[in-house]
Amino acid sequence: MRSDEALHETDRVRTRAFVTEEGTAAIVCPNCGMTKQIPVADYRGTKHSLNIRCRCQRTFTIDLEFRQSHRKPTSLNGFFELSAGGGGRALIQDLSRNGLGLMISGVHNVSVGQKIQVNFALDDKNNTSLKKQAVVRSVHQNRIGCEFRKDQAFEKDLGFYLRT
Repeated sequence: MRSDEALHETDRVRTRAFVTEEGTAAIVCPNCGMTKQIPVADYRGTKHSLNIRCRCQRTFTIDLEFRQSHRKPTSLNGFFELSAGGGGRALIQDLSRNGLGLMISGVHNVSVGQKIQVNFALDDKNNTSLKKQAVVRSVHQNRIGCEFRKDQAFEKDLGFYLRT
């Protein structure tokens, strides 16, 4: 199999491949079933789709899935503080067991690798208040992707919320 960025077929099959912690993905041809592990760590944070041509000459598109857990779409108001100073209002757009995505307004100085604290309340029946420490993993204009710090205890309330 080889990646070919310039393929233009109308009947191309689109599948998904999960990326391991080691930065590889198992690519399975939907036509012949051939499987191959390929390194994809270089695509983290940038391109998440690859066009693949198998030995059987079939071409297909693979969407790379880097996250380990499902993200639930939300619309929760909150606040963020950067460890280096600064912060403001945030709209939490999605949540998972391992992180969150938020939108902030205006000009900001948020960058990948910074530590951040996010305070928000779930829209459950108790309006459960959460204060999460995280590390910024992606910044796309005003959209910030964060991964929760591993040393925090997992909140049962968050786990239940994500299932509803």
